Order: sequence, then structure tokens, then C-alpha cells
Amino acid sequence: MESRGAMLTVAIPLLVFKIWFAILLLMYAPTRDTMVWIAATHWTLLVVFGFLIVAAVPLLRLLKVRAKRERLRRAEFMVEQTNPQCSALWETVSRLEDDE
Repeated sequence: MESRGAMLTVAIPLLVFKIWFAILLLMYAPTRDTMVWIAATHWTLLVVFGFLIVAAVPLLRLLKVRAKRERLRRAEFMVEQTNPQCSALWETVSRLEDDE
């Protein structure tokens, strides 16, 4: 786990710097040659982001399904009162049963 933290400590600033440098180049020299140079030197970044996005889709679906399963598990043991008339009717029936 420590090696992953060390890797992210180095990789994230490098990626941020690379993106920032590409933005600066496009701001100060918006020519076709600049675009070709950025495409030639940053294509690996696009591949990495593509893999991250493709990997994130199943992960997000998994988290969504787990949240739904937990919500259903909680709802199985809890009765939610959605209709106030039902609770009033239940109170009336309970009082009538107590009188007997």
C-alpha cells in the first residue's frame, strides 16, 4: 500500500504539470504545429485516461448496485409509512382491540 501512495505522490503532479504545460502551449502558440507537437508528446496521456474511463464505468455500476442492495436490505426490516390514512386507520383498529 505504501508503494501505491508513493507512486501517486509522484504521478499526479507529473500529470497535472503535463496538462498545464499543454494548455499554456495552446494559449500562447495556437498553431497547427503546436497541436501536432502536443498530440505527438501527449498521446500516452490520452490512452491512460481512456483506460481509466473504461475501468471506471463497471466500478460506478458496482457501487450503484451495492448502494441499491443496502437500501433494499434496510427496507426489508423497516416499515415505512407512506400513507398517513393507513396509520390513522391502524391506530383506530388498535384502540378498538384494546377496548375489548
